[in-house]
Amino acid sequence: MLSRILDAAAALGAGAAISLVGACSPALDPAEEARASWHAERLAKLRAEDGWLSLVGLDFLEDGEWSVGSGDAARLRYASCSAPSIGRFVVEGQVARWLPESGSSAVLERGTAGEALVADDQGPPSVVRDGPVSFALLRRGGKLALRVRDNTSPTRRDFDGIPLFPFDATRIVRARAEDVAPGRMVSIANVLGHVEAQPVAALLAFELDGATRRFVATKGAGERLFVVFGDATNGRGSYGGGRFLDLAPPVDGVVEIDFNRAFNPPCAFTAHATCPLPPEMNRLTERIAAGELAPAP
Repeated sequence: MLSRILDAAAALGAGAAISLVGACSPALDPAEEARASWHAERLAKLRAEDGWLSLVGLDFLEDGEWSVGSGDAARLRYASCSAPSIGRFVVEGQVARWLPESGSSAVLERGTAGEALVADDQGPPSVVRDGPVSFALLRRGGKLALRVRDNTSPTRRDFDGIPLFPFDATRIVRARAEDVAPGRMVSIANVLGHVEAQPVAALLAFELDGATRRFVATKGAGERLFVVFGDATNGRGSYGGGRFLDLAPPVDGVVEIDFNRAFNPPCAFTAHATCPLPPEMNRLTERIAAGELAPAP
């Protein structure tokens, strides 16, 4: 059949042949095409400056002075700093301050040197930036820490993408958003062993392989929902610590869960992140062979 189409098109010219052959090519599933666009945007965000691929340190701070720079004498030594000593963090209990070295090119964003810095559980965190290196103040497990990024890191420089499971339309399910009692909380552990109680944003009930399953979702960006889940592919194709889902808010009580958009946590790329682990309700016994595979080692 195809040979007859090509013979007919040849009589009309090469352009017509190309047009007719193209018309015979199967169109991509719209959901698969949308997944490809979503993944291209995700990779662009990962590769961006200050993205997760730039993480190079997570330094917990005890009371005292923490000198920062590229020199051997710096307590927090990072080779990409602009000078052997760019300044120091001074910590007293739950308060940290930044004191720059005289003539340092390091800049404190959103604040004034010497003032108490803001940790990420209080709002946008204070950040000290020195060229490609930045230090953001966090609080994890009741302790202050610095998240250190370096935009020249080998992880970011050498990143070569993330493989995907084949697209599977059967792994797109509709979930019912069930009523949640006001004040209901869920305990979320992270990779460091810290456990934090977080408000439940939604309970999502859905059918999977003939059985009813439920996910507990917390608040995502804006009105969106965030789910950390595990399944039987973890450590057997997908990342061992589970994967994430970023879901649109319910429409008429329904949420679409597209497992083809399941993505790796930052801990799949760096040992310096504090990723949440799936709560018990979100651990599936089924294989979800959809979404991102574990990145290449």
